[in-house]
Amino acid sequence: MIKPELARRFIEEFTRYTEYNINIMNEKGIIIASADKERVGDFHEVAWRMLRGSEDMAVTAGQTGYPGVKPGMNLVLTVDGKREGVVGLTGDPEEIKLVAPLTKIAIEAMLKYEKRQDETRRRRDQKNYFANLLIHGKEADLAELRSAAKQLPYSEHLVRIPLLCRIEEGKAELFLEKVKQSLGHGREDISLVLDGSHVLIFKEIKGKGTAEYKAEVREYLSAAAAWLSEEGQEGNFYVGSLQSSFSQYSHGYQHCKWLESQGVLDSISFFYDYTGEYVRSLVPANELQWMFSVYEKELDSDFKKMLVEVAGALIGANYNLVKAAGGLFMHKNTLLYRYQKIREVLNINPMESSAERSFLEGFYIYLKGKN
Repeated sequence: MIKPELARRFIEEFTRYTEYNINIMNEKGIIIASADKERVGDFHEVAWRMLRGSEDMAVTAGQTGYPGVKPGMNLVLTVDGKREGVVGLTGDPEEIKLVAPLTKIAIEAMLKYEKRQDETRRRRDQKNYFANLLIHGKEADLAELRSAAKQLPYSEHLVRIPLLCRIEEGKAELFLEKVKQSLGHGREDISLVLDGSHVLIFKEIKGKGTAEYKAEVREYLSAAAAWLSEEGQEGNFYVGSLQSSFSQYSHGYQHCKWLESQGVLDSISFFYDYTGEYVRSLVPANELQWMFSVYEKELDSDFKKMLVEVAGALIGANYNLVKAAGGLFMHKNTLLYRYQKIREVLNINPMESSAERSFLEGFYIYLKGKN
């Protein structure tokens, strides 16, 4: 179906360069746009007959005998093999026989372009609708999810992992385009822009099993990350949990959001590197209060602030002092001094005792939650 507004815009451009009268008729033979505005809405019988027959061109001259038809040349407009309408040029057929085919070609090109744009917009809207169902899966109906996936189409029982990409405000659309240009991006990868600074991708993991997913994710993001670096920008990538059922994708996304909420500053952060801290974060606040309130009351605010900083760095570095010091941008000896202070005050040694490590990590979660 030809949109009247699109037809009007074409005629406005056409009449800037020629004085020929042009009419565009829809699939019902109605003039939907014309250089002669008084003819808009008239029935064009020749166009109607052409669209219901096999004739691609009709020339009318003199008294046509058809209502609403003047002398000229009429040509069927075809888009992807479908007869969508008719374009007619009014005038002496001998004068317009070269202009009319060119006009037809121009209109068909415009209609094809607009159709592709409509298809792109429709698919984008469908994909955004589907992706939003995925990330709100707790409330979404599974049958609705699967129906939306089938229309796109996306296969369900593949292993995918969510990647939440945070970049500079206003760069999300461009960043996603760079990601899609990578060789690793495939038709089964589900992506959408959440807002001006966040892109979410459910990336299909194709490697053997799940053991090598980190390398696959790093390779997939490498080109877009390099582009960010060239632009003098930074990005943070939060990689959630592996999933193979649409009903569970929202959990993977929430794991990405949890990573972001922790203020992790690694360029790529993997949820499975923080599962211990995540599990501890699920403990209700009142449980932590009952466990650690007495310890907290005996400590001054500066010590508690220092403990949160040091414990967070040690946990993130798997208790590697060199790596933890680097994460805090301080000398190793400075970190070691502060760690020794924690040992003395709390009478624990997390480096050597797994039980005391669990205590420190629980206390850290409690204190961090109170900040």
